[in-house]
Amino acid sequence: MSDVAKINQELLDYSKKLAVASNEYTEACRKAADSRSDYDVAKAKTMLKSALKTVGDRQSEATVICEGVMRQARIDEAMRDALKERIRALESVLNAAQTRAAFLKSEMKFTNLS
Repeated sequence: MSDVAKINQELLDYSKKLAVASNEYTEACRKAADSRSDYDVAKAKTMLKSALKTVGDRQSEATVICEGVMRQARIDEAMRDALKERIRALESVLNAAQTRAAFLKSEMKFTNLS
């Protein structure tokens, strides 16, 4: 397989991975937003039901009561952020492969002119 064919295959593979990651990111954003909303609502309801007097005490109580919902929201947000970084990395690798392809094409033109 020629260098050009190898680079073209790399470009195709990275483009596919980037498309998949972009679709996964869209879903991760929705899931993170839903989880965060669930947590915010659960915490607000808990604070409204609280008989404690100070805001700080009510917030602390709500945090303890809503621990599971809060944890899930933070996990979903972390997964979203990790996917965002994966997309950035794939974009960088794809860009590097495109640069290599352009360099190889210009090198081939130069070689053919000589």
